[in-house]
Amino acid sequence: IILFVLQLFFCASMKTAKQPDRRPPHIIFMLVDDMGWNNAPWNGNDEIQRRMPYTTELSQSGIILDRHYSYKYCSPARSALLSGRLPIHVTQNNKNNLVTNPGGADLRMTLLPQRLKEVGRYSTALVGKWHVGARSKANLPTSRGFDHYFGYLKGAEHYFTQSTTDEDDVEFVDLWSSELGGPAYGQNGTYSTFMYAREAERLVERHAEESSKDNERPLFLYLAWQAMHGPLEAPVEYELPLPNDPREARAKMNAMAAVLDEGIRNVTNALKRTGLYDNALIVVSSDNGGWIQLDHGGNNYPLRGGKVTDYEGGVRTAAFLTGGFLTRKAPDKVGTRSTLLIHIVDWYSTLIGLSAREDNQPHALHVPHDDTDSKRANGIPSIDSQDFWGALIGEASTVTTVREEIPLSFCNIEAECDWPGGVGDAALISWPYKIINGTQAGLGVWQGNQFPNASERIPMPGNDAGCPLGCLFNIRDDPTEHHDIKEVYPDIFNTLLKRLNEVGKQVYQTNYSGGDDSCISVEAARERDKGFLAPRCSSGTVTYIQQTPRGRGLEPLNVTVEIGA
Repeated sequence: IILFVLQLFFCASMKTAKQPDRRPPHIIFMLVDDMGWNNAPWNGNDEIQRRMPYTTELSQSGIILDRHYSYKYCSPARSALLSGRLPIHVTQNNKNNLVTNPGGADLRMTLLPQRLKEVGRYSTALVGKWHVGARSKANLPTSRGFDHYFGYLKGAEHYFTQSTTDEDDVEFVDLWSSELGGPAYGQNGTYSTFMYAREAERLVERHAEESSKDNERPLFLYLAWQAMHGPLEAPVEYELPLPNDPREARAKMNAMAAVLDEGIRNVTNALKRTGLYDNALIVVSSDNGGWIQLDHGGNNYPLRGGKVTDYEGGVRTAAFLTGGFLTRKAPDKVGTRSTLLIHIVDWYSTLIGLSAREDNQPHALHVPHDDTDSKRANGIPSIDSQDFWGALIGEASTVTTVREEIPLSFCNIEAECDWPGGVGDAALISWPYKIINGTQAGLGVWQGNQFPNASERIPMPGNDAGCPLGCLFNIRDDPTEHHDIKEVYPDIFNTLLKRLNEVGKQVYQTNYSGGDDSCISVEAARERDKGFLAPRCSSGTVTYIQQTPRGRGLEPLNVTVEIGA
């Protein structure tokens, strides 16, 4: 009898014992556009912290990534994140700002949302900026693995009107809705940070409701904010006057930051309200450094340079991760700052790996992520991404546990890198050293803690000589890149220069169209799509089936624009 009772007690204990939570995390990846190192509140800027109190607090509830690198501007950074390939192996230009150019991630590459759907049964959504190619329907987010998309296709537009220009400066409204089946008629005219935050909240709430009926499928929400990219536009009620800011560039940037803080707060609160936060991994990262020229509002203090340069101010990006999933898996890491050397490309394998491990599919980790014989035969580069999760939450991790080297860029003729940089600009990190070559757009300058300010605007291109004969920096001991040490360590410089040129031989720049080579004129496209931006190329005729529009009037707002990359 006693044995029988003990057996019953043991069985009951087994049933009531809490089993480890092995659910794949909800992944909320918030990519902030052009947020400079000193525009990020967790890097010590008191002025920004006062305008972004929620994000400041949120960063302290997770792990700040102190050595998180990316490309020096927009489309290559996003294409690397989504394709798992370093920019030198996917794209190094923003040519897809002209809709008919291929650019972005090669159509033969399998993107992150596609892999997450295969490995972890994820529901996938993109809200905000795409900028990975839009020449044909095959390039659209919903053809590349996203179940839902609401946002803009190109690299920049006006915040209040969603207006932009394409070929021959023809004006369009750039706003797309997968729910409407094409251009988002009737949806433009709201300040974009408000609009994208509301859409993200709606998707979170909808997913929570639907997943309760579907065994809680995990959510991958890629929230690509327009902020803090130019043009500097913010609701006037958010603008506060600042000292030493006669042109009001800093006031406008800080106002944009304040609205962004509200957006991050509202989306995070939606996750908490719906119960998704407890199993969510939230990443907040900039795509590149801040844009310092022509009063664009970026500030990368104390780092050198900014967007479009390979200096630390252009490629060392502000980032952190947080969420209930992180707190559960690594409670001792909450509130810490990691020096692990990683690149934005590494999120590809890291997030896929997390999904596979938590969903008890270890076999998926051994699937060659998008590396197939047929793709290699067509010249498609292999995956560069490294899974850094174990190193990040491990106890014995060092700076170089995952990577010792990061090829940052190699701008040759094939790459067609963007002006004001260009051919000859290149850089490579081989820890703790970094080699840089080229004029770097003349923007290798240092900014102060309060920047922009009353000083003259930095021109584009700038006046700094750069590194036309190459520079060598020790970025561990000299993170602000003040001291070129190539004359002190010529052997190290020559070794890295040789390696940099080897990297340059691997440059891949897609011009693949997928056979969609019939493109209509910009004027015909504007007439066909009623002034909204849409793909212009196909193997024949492109037809969009529009649903009943909601919200504001159908006509796009008529605003002349002049915006950058």
